[in-house]
Amino acid sequence: MLLTPLSKYLETREQKRGAKGGGLLVSVKQNNKQFMKALTNFEKKQMPFAIAQGINSTLFGLQKEMGKQTEIKLDRPTPATKKGFFVKKAQKKNQVGFLAIKDFVAKYLKYQIVGGVRTTGKKIPIPYKPNIRLNRFGNIIGKKTGLIRNPSKQFFGKIGGVRGVYQITGGSREVPRLIIAFKDSVSYTKKPFPFFIIGKSYINNTYNRNLNKAFKKAMATARRK
Repeated sequence: MLLTPLSKYLETREQKRGAKGGGLLVSVKQNNKQFMKALTNFEKKQMPFAIAQGINSTLFGLQKEMGKQTEIKLDRPTPATKKGFFVKKAQKKNQVGFLAIKDFVAKYLKYQIVGGVRTTGKKIPIPYKPNIRLNRFGNIIGKKTGLIRNPSKQFFGKIGGVRGVYQITGGSREVPRLIIAFKDSVSYTKKPFPFFIIGKSYINNTYNRNLNKAFKKAMATARRK
């Protein structure tokens, strides 16, 4: 049996505040009332399990898709970013599941999704790309252990009104180069990672197929009484 397309019975919800995963998630809930009217009593008994399996298959597929999309939409994402999504599975008795972003990833990825202004209460080090070598992910090398990598040539200072880390590259007459600037805040106006759009599009394109597959399996293994 091929089930009726369920897009109009499927609720997808995006949440930006007050949720685990940094408050960024896409949830899936099956709205059964209208759809269940078209099923036989035997089919209705199999649907709760099939729906939960369909939701979960969709969300785990979306988890992989999000990882792929980080490579497409973002500049050199780290392995932690690509694997920064998790799934809360739907259950037979609770047919709601969601995909969310891990808290530590959401702290920085949210600015690529919704924009905003980042502050930390401290000075934020921003690499001046023309003068500094970054790691393969585009981040400051050894940031966690200290910003000064070569004390004989690098120093904290303020030149021309810009406070940061400077590097001496030539003789005494050459002006030191800025390699890292310090800012009180960083504004994000571009939103290169459309998390919610990716989620809704993937769910709408795959859920019906996954539910049909789960329903067929449930019917094939069920026993009629």
